[in-house]
Amino acid sequence: MKICELKSFGVFDTAIALSGKKSTNSRITKYFEIEYYIGATGKAIINGQTIDIAPGTLLCGKPGQIRSSIADFRCYYMHVHFPQESPYREMLEQAPVFFQIIDRGIYEGIFESLTIHLLNEGYDEQSDLINARLLELFYNIRKDSQKNVNCDRQPHRERYKLIQSVLEYVQENYREPLTLKDMADIVGYSPNHFHHVFRTVIGKTPQQYLLEERLKHAKWLLVQTEKTLSEIAYECGFSSQSHLCARFKENVFCTPGEYRKRNLNNYRM
Repeated sequence: MKICELKSFGVFDTAIALSGKKSTNSRITKYFEIEYYIGATGKAIINGQTIDIAPGTLLCGKPGQIRSSIADFRCYYMHVHFPQESPYREMLEQAPVFFQIIDRGIYEGIFESLTIHLLNEGYDEQSDLINARLLELFYNIRKDSQKNVNCDRQPHRERYKLIQSVLEYVQENYREPLTLKDMADIVGYSPNHFHHVFRTVIGKTPQQYLLEERLKHAKWLLVQTEKTLSEIAYECGFSSQSHLCARFKENVFCTPGEYRKRNLNNYRM
């Protein structure tokens, strides 16, 4: 099944690509350009609009726009062509050009796994794996672009900012034994009210998000280090090796050892 045609993809790093220059030349975009910034202090300029970019910013450039960029930044990128009748073409045309991602882990996971697969295996527009990841990406862009519209309206804006602060805290402190009350206290909500607001904004419970963060880091340690399961469990906030193994199998559908064996060659590039 062909979802779209990828014209180019990869990781763009101004420190490497610009060779000392501070900005790119202006150009007219030919395709949809999707960029997810993973390290950024620079600016993006589209049709004369200048936006300060930061980690977690998503850019949805449209065909025919005039754009340039100012260093420094790193981003995943893909240039995409859609058939005229594609519903995803219409969705991206209507999406904001820039918006800040609430749950960055979703996008980082999609772009990382998709880019690694494309670089290792090459691009096949009929690939079920590639198209599944693209569908996941477009689904989340559709969902989060609407959230971004809502976020610009009071009182939604402050609520989204508060939840973002909790996400950032969890991303930095996932190793700690965080409770629902600990997370609610960050924004001054009661646990019940915080649980409701968090689930409304993110689409999952705070405990589910915390578990996903711990599993994400456990996956990274499994394929990037030779640490034991006991060490990984401790470093990722699980109470024991057996706790890690049980949660891993429930959510990843394999044991940590099986995951390490399957993914070792793909991640060590």
